[in-house]
Amino acid sequence: MNLFAMRRGYWLTPAIIYINAAIFLFTVAYTQSIMWFPARALVELGANFGPLTLDGQWWRLLTSVFLHGGLLHIVFNAIVLANIGIFLEPLLGRVSFIIVYLLTGLLASTASLVFNDNVVSVGASGAIFGMYGFFLALLTTNLFKPDFRSMFLKNTLGFVGLNIAIGFFGPIDNAAHIGGLVSGFVLGYVWLPYVRRRAQRQRPGPF
Repeated sequence: MNLFAMRRGYWLTPAIIYINAAIFLFTVAYTQSIMWFPARALVELGANFGPLTLDGQWWRLLTSVFLHGGLLHIVFNAIVLANIGIFLEPLLGRVSFIIVYLLTGLLASTASLVFNDNVVSVGASGAIFGMYGFFLALLTTNLFKPDFRSMFLKNTLGFVGLNIAIGFFGPIDNAAHIGGLVSGFVLGYVWLPYVRRRAQRQRPGPF
């Protein structure tokens, strides 16, 4: 539970989780369901759906990032976001963290729109994969100490690879996951000079 507690240098990640939880509770009240929500209701609440998004409702690219399809969906995403946020938020700072999170979420939604234009897509997982892609990019550099880099590179690759593989065998929007992952990886290199400067000020640590 410590992952969900706000504290100095780490409050934006829990705040995003609490916002998602509040929207989830609203969706529960709206649909009178909890384990899964009807696609029509999700579309009414702002899901990414090609025929509507492409018809000018571009705000769905963002609102869909804060909607979830059911209880297990939001619980899994909350845990995974907390586990990556606790590393990246102190490293990036609040402003950069929210920019990367929202930008990769938007790009993940765009990828879903391109490859799954008739699918009702919701969830923070595209943005979360973006954060993991960002972390992977940093792990391929000499930013971190070798032992830290080696351990987390293997763990992160394993997590990402497993979830991408699972996405090919279930009702999962892999286009959003891969879109978020790739965009996050690219942004990791774009942000690298800034991250290096912050890391130098934060030493000692895993750097």
